[in-house]
Amino acid sequence: MKTQNKNKMVEWYGADRMHEMSKTWLSDLNFIKDEQVFLEELITDYTQLIIDDHVLARAQDAATALLRTKRGSQKLITALVAHENDLELMVDGKNELDKEEQYKADHLAFIKQVSSFFYDYKAVKSEIFNLVKTLMKRDKQDHLLN
Repeated sequence: MKTQNKNKMVEWYGADRMHEMSKTWLSDLNFIKDEQVFLEELITDYTQLIIDDHVLARAQDAATALLRTKRGSQKLITALVAHENDLELMVDGKNELDKEEQYKADHLAFIKQVSSFFYDYKAVKSEIFNLVKTLMKRDKQDHLLN
């Protein structure tokens, strides 16, 4: 029943709405690319503390997850750009119902993919920040003790 409701929801989306959604997703994904570079640098900057503090396995897991999100975001960007370029068939005035329905189905799939990606990325980002926060606290304590 939920799938039917979501399909109806996508049917209600006009070309303008789908275009705006795609633009927003692309903007968010491009911002995430910059964040990913920052997160990589953060891990690199704290490499010595990671090794000294025996959290190497945790850091490696976080770095691997970050790498997966980088690959995933690039794949999503590429697919969304192609999806955005295909939007023309929704507004070209031609009566290509099969292609239009496929476009809407693809858009519904993107809603799910992008939502899932954002959820996963937030978890990775949170783990990296928690790891670095822990290292910073321990480093601060070490400086106060010495």
